[in-house]
Amino acid sequence: MQAISVQSAQGQYDIHVGDALLQGVGVGIVKRIPKARVAVLVMDQSIAQTWAREVAVSLEAAGLRVVTHVVVASEENKSIAQVEKVWRRMLTERVQRSDVLCAMGGGIVGDMAAFAASTYMRGIATVMLPTTLLAMVDAAIGGKTAVNLPMSSDALDTSVNSGGAKNSQQSLPTNLTNNVTNNLAKNMAGTICAPAWVVSDVRTLSTLSAREFRCGLAECVKHALLADEPMLSWLEKNREGLRAMDPARLVELVHRSASVKATIVSRDEQEHGERAHLNLGHTFAHAIESLLHEQVHHGEAVSIGLVAMAAASQAAGWWPDADKFQLSKRLADLGLPIKVPAAVDRAQLKNAMKLDKKGQSGAIRLVLLKGIGHPGVLDAASEQVIHAGLDAIGA
Repeated sequence: MQAISVQSAQGQYDIHVGDALLQGVGVGIVKRIPKARVAVLVMDQSIAQTWAREVAVSLEAAGLRVVTHVVVASEENKSIAQVEKVWRRMLTERVQRSDVLCAMGGGIVGDMAAFAASTYMRGIATVMLPTTLLAMVDAAIGGKTAVNLPMSSDALDTSVNSGGAKNSQQSLPTNLTNNVTNNLAKNMAGTICAPAWVVSDVRTLSTLSAREFRCGLAECVKHALLADEPMLSWLEKNREGLRAMDPARLVELVHRSASVKATIVSRDEQEHGERAHLNLGHTFAHAIESLLHEQVHHGEAVSIGLVAMAAASQAAGWWPDADKFQLSKRLADLGLPIKVPAAVDRAQLKNAMKLDKKGQSGAIRLVLLKGIGHPGVLDAASEQVIHAGLDAIGA
């Protein structure tokens, strides 16, 4: 087992990465949260009859009363309506502030369930039990919780920040007005509340589809770009062993990648500065995902967003030789997409980028690279820089 310590305003918490860790979850919770009498297990439906059962047995063996709640993981279900269902379930079961919620699944369930825990009775302890690679190296670490909000025509009104008539449908791109209700603003409501513990059991990765596993690799590449080239070289060298689900390599991958995020969030939990670097490629990615969420998974959007980021970094003069690094080829070699898979109106995509919660005063804010391991923030990206990124991904 590998251990990573994370500092937060609520105190230090541990990330444990290893093989066959789920059977010890109950004992670990009793040790860390001794006053807990009830454990609410919010789980992804896909693992309800497998890994979640193992956790439930562990919780009951440790003397905890287990309350289960199953969620179908989808961006539409990462919503306030689903959070309310969790709140009501906890209220009905008389869950107290001294109890604990275990969020088990991928990033969607983890973000939503942790949001419910952080707001129920002004906050109860959360234990993150990520079962996807993407959640293990990203979503489960750092205490960010969130739900999506549907994007209305008001939100997408391009005139709001330019002095035009607010709420005017005529100010929207013509191909957008009939489809805005199908779009989602990613992670627009949430909290930052550190978990009590994170347990990443790499056995759970064996039941992922190849597509889901590749989605997690995109975040690992992002962390390598933020850290150093040797980490990316390790990933490329070991990709066959990773595809074969070799436990030792999986533990090493999760530990290496999770350590990058843990180090950053320990220094900047509230995203006052350095933590923003974790959004590398994400302004592009979240816009792509919000408009193509039925076709593009989050990790795939991140991969495409990283390609756009590299081109934008070069256009901004930050990373003059970005093309020599061949990021697109490296991502493609890992089986990740590097172009948008469907036609997207550029004006529509830029409007979605303006909605990114990291932007300011309607300007598009990008996290770019000055070279591997040297990220920075461009507060108001020019049209030239944005268009260079969009050109690179065929948008």
